[in-house]
Amino acid sequence: MWIKKGVKLLDDQPGTGDKVMRGKIYRMSLRMWLNKGEPVEWYHPFGLLDHMIISDNRLSLTADYRYDREYLFSGMFYGIEGMRIGGKRIVEIAPHLAYGGTGVDGMIPPNALLRMAIEILGQRYEGT
Repeated sequence: MWIKKGVKLLDDQPGTGDKVMRGKIYRMSLRMWLNKGEPVEWYHPFGLLDHMIISDNRLSLTADYRYDREYLFSGMFYGIEGMRIGGKRIVEIAPHLAYGGTGVDGMIPPNALLRMAIEILGQRYEGT
């Protein structure tokens, strides 16, 4: 099922918490794979740095993210649309909605198709 042209929903476990709202900050767990199944290792920070944890031999990143178009790349933004706290989703993201022809040095090659597992762990409230 397509969420948007270029973002394909592969698996969806909806969650039972509140619906994710634009402009709010959420704690999320992320994993990414390249189009042939190679896992992406996290070497560069991505998210609010004071709340970032890299685990599982650099394969999993847990961090706080503001859910809006300014802070997330397009494919991730569209992939989160409609999720709820506690939800898990795997999406496939076309290169033009990911890192395009630039890629991410040492992590994601140019024009890479990505698969991303997203889990919404909770909402970050002011002062936390």
